[in-house]
Amino acid sequence: MAISKETGALIAGALGLTIVAVSTTPALISIATRFSPKARRGVSEAVEILYEDQDGAATSESVKAFTDRLQRASIAALTVIGFFTSLAIALLTTKRGPESYLIEAWLQVGIWGFHAIHAVALFVEPSPKKRFALGGHGFISSIVTVAVPCIEAVLLWSHGPHELRNKEFIALFCTHIAVALIRALLSATLPRRPDVFRNGKIVDRERTTSIIGRYAFFWVDPLLTFAIKNRGLSISDLHELNSQIRSRNLREKLEKAKESHRLWKAIIVANAGGITQQFTLATVISVLSFSPQIALLGILRSLEARGTESWDSYVSWFWVLALGVLMVITTGFEQWLFWIIQSRVGLPIAEGLAAVTFAKSMRRKDVKHTKKSTETKQPDSEDQEQESDRDGAEKQEDDDDSDEQKSRQSTVNLVAVDSKRIWDFSTYCYMIPQAILKLLVACGFLSRLIGWRSLLSGLAVTVVVTPVNIIASKKYTSTQTELMKYRDQKMAVVNEVLMGIRQIKFSALEAQWHAKVSAIRNIELGAQWAAFLWDVVLLSIWILGPIMLSAVSLAVYAWIHGGLTASVAFTAMALFGALESSLAVLPEMIANGLEAWVSLARIEKYLDSPEKKTTTVPADHVAFEETAVAWPTDEEVDPEDRFVLRNVNLSFPPKGFSVIAGKTGSGKSLLLASILGECDILEGTLKVPVPPALEDRFDDSATPANWIIDSAIAYVAQIPWIENASIKDNILFGLPYDAQRYRKVLFACALEKDLDMLPDGDLTDIGANGINLSGGQRWRISFARALYSRAGILVMDDLFSALDAHTGRHLYEHAVTGELGTGRTRILVTHHVGLCLPRTDYLVVLEDGTVKQAGNASDLKESDDFAEVLTQEHEEETIDQVAEENGDILDMEETTLQKVISNRSQRRESTTANGDNDLGRPTPRKFVEDEKRETGSIKLAVYKAYFKTAGPIPFWIFVVLLYVSYVVFIIGRSWWVNVWTSSSSTKSRAQGYLSVAQSQPEQHILMAHQTAKATNLAGADDDLLLYLGVYIGLSIVICIVGSLRYYFILGAGIRASRNLFQNLAYAVLRAPLRWLDTVPVGRILNRFTADFHMIDSRLGYDIGLTAYRMLDVLGVIVAGVLVSPLVMLFAALLLGVCLRFALRYLAGAREVKRLESNAKSPIYEQFGSALIGLGTIRAFGKTSTYLERMYAKIDAHCQAWWYLWLFNRWLSWRMNIVGALFATITAALVVSIPSINASLAGFALSFALQYTVSISMALRMYSNLELDMNAVERVTEYSNIAIEDQGGDDAPAAWPTEGRVEVEDLVVGYAPDLPPVLKGLTFTVETNQRVGVVGRTGAGKSSLTLALFRFLEAREGHIYIDGIDVSKIKLHDLRSRLAIIPQDPVLFSGTIRTNLDPFDQYGDGELYDALERVHLISRNADGTIISSTNTPGTTTPVGTAPSSMTGKNANIFASLSSPISEGGLNLSQGQRQLLCLARAIVSRPKVMVLDEATSAVDMSTDALIQQSIRSEFGRNSTSLLVIAHRLSTIVDFDRILVMDAGKAVEFGSPRELMEIEGGVFRSLVEDSGERRVLEDIIFGGQSREQEDGENAE
Repeated sequence: MAISKETGALIAGALGLTIVAVSTTPALISIATRFSPKARRGVSEAVEILYEDQDGAATSESVKAFTDRLQRASIAALTVIGFFTSLAIALLTTKRGPESYLIEAWLQVGIWGFHAIHAVALFVEPSPKKRFALGGHGFISSIVTVAVPCIEAVLLWSHGPHELRNKEFIALFCTHIAVALIRALLSATLPRRPDVFRNGKIVDRERTTSIIGRYAFFWVDPLLTFAIKNRGLSISDLHELNSQIRSRNLREKLEKAKESHRLWKAIIVANAGGITQQFTLATVISVLSFSPQIALLGILRSLEARGTESWDSYVSWFWVLALGVLMVITTGFEQWLFWIIQSRVGLPIAEGLAAVTFAKSMRRKDVKHTKKSTETKQPDSEDQEQESDRDGAEKQEDDDDSDEQKSRQSTVNLVAVDSKRIWDFSTYCYMIPQAILKLLVACGFLSRLIGWRSLLSGLAVTVVVTPVNIIASKKYTSTQTELMKYRDQKMAVVNEVLMGIRQIKFSALEAQWHAKVSAIRNIELGAQWAAFLWDVVLLSIWILGPIMLSAVSLAVYAWIHGGLTASVAFTAMALFGALESSLAVLPEMIANGLEAWVSLARIEKYLDSPEKKTTTVPADHVAFEETAVAWPTDEEVDPEDRFVLRNVNLSFPPKGFSVIAGKTGSGKSLLLASILGECDILEGTLKVPVPPALEDRFDDSATPANWIIDSAIAYVAQIPWIENASIKDNILFGLPYDAQRYRKVLFACALEKDLDMLPDGDLTDIGANGINLSGGQRWRISFARALYSRAGILVMDDLFSALDAHTGRHLYEHAVTGELGTGRTRILVTHHVGLCLPRTDYLVVLEDGTVKQAGNASDLKESDDFAEVLTQEHEEETIDQVAEENGDILDMEETTLQKVISNRSQRRESTTANGDNDLGRPTPRKFVEDEKRETGSIKLAVYKAYFKTAGPIPFWIFVVLLYVSYVVFIIGRSWWVNVWTSSSSTKSRAQGYLSVAQSQPEQHILMAHQTAKATNLAGADDDLLLYLGVYIGLSIVICIVGSLRYYFILGAGIRASRNLFQNLAYAVLRAPLRWLDTVPVGRILNRFTADFHMIDSRLGYDIGLTAYRMLDVLGVIVAGVLVSPLVMLFAALLLGVCLRFALRYLAGAREVKRLESNAKSPIYEQFGSALIGLGTIRAFGKTSTYLERMYAKIDAHCQAWWYLWLFNRWLSWRMNIVGALFATITAALVVSIPSINASLAGFALSFALQYTVSISMALRMYSNLELDMNAVERVTEYSNIAIEDQGGDDAPAAWPTEGRVEVEDLVVGYAPDLPPVLKGLTFTVETNQRVGVVGRTGAGKSSLTLALFRFLEAREGHIYIDGIDVSKIKLHDLRSRLAIIPQDPVLFSGTIRTNLDPFDQYGDGELYDALERVHLISRNADGTIISSTNTPGTTTPVGTAPSSMTGKNANIFASLSSPISEGGLNLSQGQRQLLCLARAIVSRPKVMVLDEATSAVDMSTDALIQQSIRSEFGRNSTSLLVIAHRLSTIVDFDRILVMDAGKAVEFGSPRELMEIEGGVFRSLVEDSGERRVLEDIIFGGQSREQEDGENAE
């Protein structure tokens, strides 16, 4: 039964009153609560309490500045006006009638009565948040107050009583509506709270501002204004994040959800609120998106009736107003959806995953191994060896994927790449249901418009195309999976290059490593190009499918009905356009979803990997009981296939000094790691005291009396881990500064002299991993950190290896056994047993994976097994004691590049060493400078650089012609359809015009204009085949040209990526050492990964889209010339307003995009650094501290992205509002000018709608392009750095043949503005001579090495090798013909073969021979390699080297295919040094520089290595230059060079130097504890080489 309009109006009024009554309920509750006695007492008590919530706390200033009184007073005044206006309407209706509107009028009075209650509540409610909520209810009820009378008027107006149309009633009615509307707006302007602060910074105002401020993104205006005035932004200028998106909270929510769900479900549960909002808004927008077209239809229908009796101007004006309102509402919902998908979904998911991944890395097992070699049998001959080893290497490569997953960089990749892909999909996944909904709506319309037969005929095309689409989508997905794998591999290789860059440059291997990086890069780009090609196929299908769908459907329709009308054609094309966008979105989103699923699986696999478990039993001291320990693995491994330390029974005395000794690789570091809980306990029990949690230590309240916590542990790793911070911060390590203790630590660790020489003392900034410190300094700072700590248990690995005897004795006396060491449990691994023995309480000797001896040191002295060790060490102990007495021995801690700069240029007195007075200090210089950031717009040079690398000028002219022709063909096709349908009946034109406005941008411009001209072409229906044929032909051409556009622009993108990458790799590999040392690896990696991800994957698309949108705007403007000049005036005005907004937007967005790019690097740097120092961090119990640091870095990136997207929404909202305003003005114009008919009105309005879209899309695409070009800007910045001079003459082919080195008057400095460090140095090394270089710290020994390899260029003087001036020849020729063994060994992941011979230049026999010469392997009498560990230094301490059933551990070096993990971490420090020595032996250079590379091996192995050096690089083979740390190493050399202050103070044979009265060398020998031994060698006429020869015989 139909409801009458009067009843409908009554229902509307009653429903409105009900809604308002419900909205007023919170106001009633607020009033009642406010006047309760309890509430009054609470308010009086809380007067002085400042506002605070989970986001932050208000300050007295922000509370004082906060006010909403004006809004509340205005709402109250308007409520009074509205009440009396409604009362006047009710009284007027009661007095004059009719009764049909009487009840509705009085219902309005009731509504205003409820408004009065609401106004009262706003004044009595003290809480601003509750007033804000009341404002929201007031807004809703006020909107209802506007809507109800309008609905009633529409229902009653045309058929209602004539009295409702008198002027008095209309005036009161309009006043009523206006008052309610203004009241709604004022209710929406109530602020939510005063500004709140966190960490001294204001919190983002999204949850501070009013409803309108939030809806219209007004809260970001002050920041944009600041960016324009300040001409830039920094991270500190951005506001703090609100609590919902802080990484700590995101991590907690996600981890809680992950406890009971798979990762994908956990993400949904943790972000349920945002995801619900996302899909709700998407559904609403799917319906709302049709509303402007409905309003447009209403306008056109009303205009068709203009001039007839049925025309009512009020109806036209109603639809004009409705058009504007509906567009504003639709815009609001759309923009809020786009804001929600990033701020509530995408960003929280990505940052949450980053935080969870880092937290997991802090808990995960610290697995360092690689898979063991598949080769176990020993080959019988050299040929078989080579073949077998190469097969093993090939099998090894099959497992690259899992090996990559275990590397540090793959872990970082989870955050850098995988979480980004999940972010992207989660952000736009709502488009899948939205597209399906639109498809259903479009199909419903089409079935009614053209009939089911025509529609099914068209859909048959889709059925044919779909299988091809599915195949292409699968191919695209598989190429994306491959691409991700290759990106991981590229990242690992690039990281390895950067980690080993010094070794690469010393060996002149830049070209080879460049080729290796380029090879993996080419594979990656090949996968990227394959992905692009399949994407082009998908794009072609998406273009062709809807075009052929419309062609077939219209052809069948025309065939059935004998013709085609404009209304059917245009409306159908509009709906097919909707189908086109939906069909395009679905496959792309599904493909993105599959990519995200792959990334999700990778992250989930990592999060589900084994964690470090508590393997120890709480006790009051450290003890092993029948324990078997092994390095951790993250998979099930047979104990027989692992290196195991077995049958360990030890009990370390509490507060005693324990020493662990043993040969290189015997398992000493494994024993320490097990105490720290970093190993797998296979059998038995390990007892370790349990330290209190960090938060229970109350470090800030610590005093000297309670400083030491007996159960706390501190760890000094074998490879010292130093952070990128000041020396002081590295030592304090988060503890409070105690001046007295700090000074004692500096003295005990012999750091006072070092700090005196550093430019900023203990505030000197240290590079990552202590790059600007010498090896000994890194060790001592690492030890100082442990000594200063509150730990009662000090675990120290190989403390004295990098220290000379004097410094070692100092640390032993004043640190290990001095005041700061006594009273603590000290467990020390060392080869210097003799030094430590006198005060050792407990001694452990390891051998071949077992405990050989353990017990009280005094008891062990009686043991025969230990006699050899004691004898060997006794001599060294004597030497050390004499050295301590004489106080004058060589300082082995040679300076590195940056330290020499410090020593020579800016020496000053250190205040910290003598006191804690920091006043008056200049601001310390940063070793690692802040990352450079451009300001302003992207420079034209950056665009030129990109386009130049992508292709020549003719190529770009061709691409531009392709894009222009595409737009021309699009317009031509639309024009042809117009010609086809121009003879159709005028009755359908209004519908045709409606469809024009709904159509795609390229489908309406000239078509609508030609329709307005109404050109009739006779015989159109008779030429159906002609029209259809041309239409299909044009459609196919459009598809081909459209596909070719993408093909060529994406191909250009690949070329540009390849060339930009080559330029960057070339520059970085040839950069000066100073630059490489001062730029963190994370920054360089960010260029190679995140920036190239942008350049590879997005930039090509963005350039193409920008070009297309610009041409689209041009086409619209050309069409606009054919319209009324008045409309063009509005178009020009709109363009000016849009440009103003765009320029304001770019001023902020450019800067924030740069901040966002720079904010990524610290995340990766922190992640990488924490993974390297994981053992130290966990031993100190500092994981929570590092989690907080990572939270801060993630939040900084989140801040930048938050504001980047916020600025984007700010612009988009304003552009759309301007567009809505322009469309409304244009609609008002066509309604108000009588001469404009429906045809011209349809075109004008469609133009108005399209113009806004075109302008906004063009500006948005340009903005995106400029933001994306930021990646090119950052890459070219590093590509254009100053590199080492690559010019010069080619060296002779066999040079050097003699190895004669002449240095003449050499003057060298580190920079032109710094004083020289070598001052006129002159000496000569004759052919095959062995020359030792001695001198104190700062004498210039390292500078000489750097000058020899031309890392420092000569200011004056020359270096000649075989008569050739090294400054005249090419750097590559120089460095490749020399060799150096550095103190810090550098190995690369791969196999033993790839480390010895990375570029396959030698046979297996030569490689095995080199390993044997450094005593890493030995052979049986028949020449076969012994696979067990019978020789010194051959046991694998880390990883999965197999062990036999008897417990013997196999020798990893027995097979050249044995794997080496990243950084060589599956070998001990000593083994790494030996492998580097073997690498040098393989190359057999004529000139060798040796920086005493045997510091980390045991004494017996050291003696064997010295013998190897003398035999391999001895007489008649190599000129040897050795930087000596001990006189005994070089005393039998041919010449000794004594340096001081950059000069040669003495040079000659040892005998000659000993004959110089008062000579430096003579005094060094006489003061040495080895004086008698040294003099016997010098004067006895017998060199050690001869001794070695005799021993060999």
